[in-house]
Amino acid sequence: MNFRALLQVQATDHRIVQLEYRKQQLPERAAADVAKKALDFARAQVKKNEKRQGVITSEINRLELRGKELDTKKTKYETQLKSVIAMREVEALQHEIAGVNAEHSSLDDAELLLLDENETLDTALAASHDGMPHVESAANTAIAALGTAIAVLDADIAAAHAERSSLAALADADSMALYESVRARMSSAAVAEITKGSCGGCHTSMSPKEQAELKKVADTPDAVCPYCGCLLAV
Repeated sequence: MNFRALLQVQATDHRIVQLEYRKQQLPERAAADVAKKALDFARAQVKKNEKRQGVITSEINRLELRGKELDTKKTKYETQLKSVIAMREVEALQHEIAGVNAEHSSLDDAELLLLDENETLDTALAASHDGMPHVESAANTAIAALGTAIAVLDADIAAAHAERSSLAALADADSMALYESVRARMSSAAVAEITKGSCGGCHTSMSPKEQAELKKVADTPDAVCPYCGCLLAV
C-alpha cells in the first residue's frame, strides 16, 4: 500500500466537491430563477386576465339576454295596460312595469361595471403583451448565461475526474479500496499526514510514542489516527 499516493487522489476529490458546490451556487442560477419566475408570473397574469374577460363576456351576454326578456315583458304589460279599465288591474300592471324598470336599471348598472372592468383588463393585457418580449428575452438571456456557466464548470469537473482516474491508477487497488471505505464514513479527511506532531485530519497532537508506533505500521490498514480514524501517510 502507498498512502501518500492517496493524498493526491483526495486533493482531487476535494476539488471535485468544491466544483460541484460552485455549480449549485452559481449566481447565474439565482438570476435565471428570478427571470424565469418573472416570466411565469407575467404569463400567469395574462392567463388570469384573459380568463376573467371570458367570464365578463359570458356575464354581459347573460345580462343582455335578461334585458331583452324584460323588454318583452314591459312591452306586454304596456299593451295590456292600454286595454284594461279596472283601476286595480291598472295598478297591478303599473307595479309590474315598475318592477321591470327597476330590474332593468340594475342590469344596466351591472353591465356598465363589467364593461369598465373589461376596459381595465384590455389596458392591462395590452401592457402585458407589449412587455412580454422583454420579459421573455431577459429569461432567455439569463438561462443561456446559466447554461454557459454550467458548461464551463462541467468541463472543469470532467477534467478533475479524468485527473482523479489517472491518480487512482497510480495507487494500488488495495490502497484505493481502503481509501474509499474510510472516505465513506468520514466527514473530514480520509487520509492525512502528520504535520508538526499533529494529525493533518483532526489536528490533534500525538505523542512521540504514538508517532513511533504509527511508523511501524506505515502503509497498512493499522496506520490510522487514534483520534479521528483517518489514514495517516507516515
